[in-house]
Amino acid sequence: MKAEQPYIKKIILLVKFALLPITFGFIAYKLLYSYDIDTLIKGIKFVWGPKSYLLIATTTVLMFLNWTLESIKWKMLVQRSEPITFMEALKGVLSGVAFNMITPNQLGDFLGRVIHLKKLDKIRGTLVTVIGHTAQVIMTAAFGLTVLIWFLLQKEIITNHSADSLYIVLFILTVISLIAYVNIGYLSRLTINFKVKKYLDIFNLYTRVELMEVLLISLVRYVIFVAQYYCLLLLFDVDVTMTQGIACIIGTLCAQSFVPSFILIEIGMRGASALWFFSMFTAEITPVLLTAYSLWIINLMLPGLLGLVYILRWRQAK
Repeated sequence: MKAEQPYIKKIILLVKFALLPITFGFIAYKLLYSYDIDTLIKGIKFVWGPKSYLLIATTTVLMFLNWTLESIKWKMLVQRSEPITFMEALKGVLSGVAFNMITPNQLGDFLGRVIHLKKLDKIRGTLVTVIGHTAQVIMTAAFGLTVLIWFLLQKEIITNHSADSLYIVLFILTVISLIAYVNIGYLSRLTINFKVKKYLDIFNLYTRVELMEVLLISLVRYVIFVAQYYCLLLLFDVDVTMTQGIACIIGTLCAQSFVPSFILIEIGMRGASALWFFSMFTAEITPVLLTAYSLWIINLMLPGLLGLVYILRWRQAK
């Protein structure tokens, strides 16, 4: 085993025998008792039929598409430094989802991915992960801030003229962010300590076209998130218009991405953030909470369980 891996071995052992079992047990407790998801389901007038089956199937298929695209993106970024198959990329991505169960603010995603790398050192692997995450953050922030302006306008906190000015400023900032992102290679030219600079050289490996492809995949993934959320809104018959629903979804996704969180409390935070936005247009609580919890179960909990299998297999292979 490489000299850099003993600390990872200790983390994996801790995850295997303590943290993950405790975490999933805690999640089950929260869902069934603290958040009363079973009571929520009983309290809603839900009729199983072709429409409900179609919406659940669509949401699930979109989940597979979502993580497939993320795996393709990860593969694109890593293969500049080492050859990697799609299945290896998928294992890394899902392992990251599993590690997120026990780490704050998606820090586990970095560890989950790099443990499967064979040639690329862990620091450079982490920086490669940052490249992919940054593209997703740009999309989330751009759409989220656009909707924030819309909310301010709807609540008459700002005037139409002020909203137009803010939209122009946001557009300019978004364009600047996109230009900065596709020119991320300039970071390798910074005059800084050599020990740091040698790792920043990883940013110079990617062409602008490749980075644009990463941005495009991130955009498609964002659209998938919104589509999944909206399907579940229809499933639980949340009483909002399409415009209101999509705006609340985008606002909720933005809040969940930028508010510091820990997975053990994130389930509740997802419900709380969704209620904060949807309460502007509907007094219904149960269907909104069921929508938020269901999306979390489909998008994160189920892939995380599969990622746990890959983590344990990785450990046994050592």
